[in-house]
Amino acid sequence: MLTLVSTTDSKPGRWILPVVILALIGFTYLFVDALPPAEVAASTSTTTATTTTTTVPPTTSTTLPNDILAFLQEIDRFETESRALQTDLDQVNDDWEDSDRTGATLDQTRLGFEDVRDAAQELANQVAAANVPEPFPPAWTETVVASQLLVTTADDVIAGLLAPDDGSDRRAAVIAYGEATTAFIQQLDVVRALTP
Repeated sequence: MLTLVSTTDSKPGRWILPVVILALIGFTYLFVDALPPAEVAASTSTTTATTTTTTVPPTTSTTLPNDILAFLQEIDRFETESRALQTDLDQVNDDWEDSDRTGATLDQTRLGFEDVRDAAQELANQVAAANVPEPFPPAWTETVVASQLLVTTADDVIAGLLAPDDGSDRRAAVIAYGEATTAFIQQLDVVRALTP
C-alpha cells in the first residue's frame, strides 16, 4: 500500500513547470547573450563620432575660396526658385482644370501663367548674369540654356491655354515645363559636381 502511494503521483504534470522555466531561462540567456550590448554602446559612440565627422566637412568646405562658396549658395537658390516656380505653375494649372470648383477664370489663369513665365525670365537672367568662378564655366553655358528653356516652355503653356482645342496643348506644355525644370535642376547638379 505504501508502495502504491509512493509510485502513483497525484499531480502527474507538476514536473513540466520546472522544465518550462529552465527552458525559458536558457532561451533568455541565449537570446540576451546573442545581442551585442557592446556594439550598441559603440554604435552610439560611432553616431556621435559620425556627427562630429559630419560637422568637420563643413569646416573643410570653408577652406574653399569665398567666391566658390557664394556661387554654390547661388546654385542652391536657383534650384529652390525653380522648384517654387514649378509648384506655382502646377497650382495655376490645377485650378484651371478644376475651374468649376475653384472659380478660376481664363484671365486669372493666364495672369498666373504669365507670373510664372516672368519669374522664370528673371531666374534665367540671374543665371546668365551669375559670377561663375573656376572650375565651373565649362558647364555653365548649358545651365544658362536650361534656364532659358523654363521661359520658353512657360510661354508654350500660355499659348496652350489660349489655343482653341480641348486643353491638350496646355497639358502637354505643362508636362514639358516639368521636364524643363527637372533638366535645369540636373544641370545644376552637374555644376555642383565640379566643386573642387
